[in-house]
Parts: sequence; C-alpha cells; structure tokens
Amino acid sequence: MIKQLYQTGANDHKFNIKYSAIVSLDQRQTYKDDFNAEYEEYRNLHGRVESITRRFAQLDAERKRVPPGTKEHQSYPHYHEEKCRCEYLHNKLAHIKRLIAEFDQQRAQP
Repeated sequence: MIKQLYQTGANDHKFNIKYSAIVSLDQRQTYKDDFNAEYEEYRNLHGRVESITRRFAQLDAERKRVPPGTKEHQSYPHYHEEKCRCEYLHNKLAHIKRLIAEFDQQRAQP
C-alpha cells in the first residue's frame, strides 16, 4: 500500500524548492540518497498503476455503465491516490536526476 495517501494541491512541487541546484559533492550525495530511497516505491506504484490503467482500458465501455459504489466500481478504491503519488514521485525523481546530471556535467567541464 502507499506510505501515505497523496493529496494533490499546494504540496505538488515543494520538491522544486527543497531540491535546488547542486553546489557540492555532499549535496549531490544527499540528493542521490533521497532519489534511491523513493525509487523502489515509484517503480512499484508505476507498475501497479500501469496494470490498473490497462485493465480500465480493457473494460472502459463496461466500466462506464457500472454505477459508482457498486462492487465492480470499488475494485480499485485507491487507484486515484496511487496514480497521483506515482505522478508526484515521477516528477520529483526526474527533477533530482536532472540536478545530479547537471552537477556532474559542470564538474566534467575543464
């Protein structure tokens, strides 16, 4: 299950503030550790969300006919929260990865 149900809104991109341009090797390592700490959760959520999305696509016509609140409709009660968390992690990890790559590229230049 999800560590914490993710709520969309003002917290969506706080990582842009927390993770700014890297200026030291220690900061780079901290970012790398943070990336690695959440990468497995992201991969698991991504796989789960993809699987559910495929299932929804297969049953799209039928799903539209199923009234909300029925057993069939409740099969994936946390889908929206998991999808939002997955999208958040994707954006956050891509941001961190970009900052690390930029730092590494700057250090490689003479």
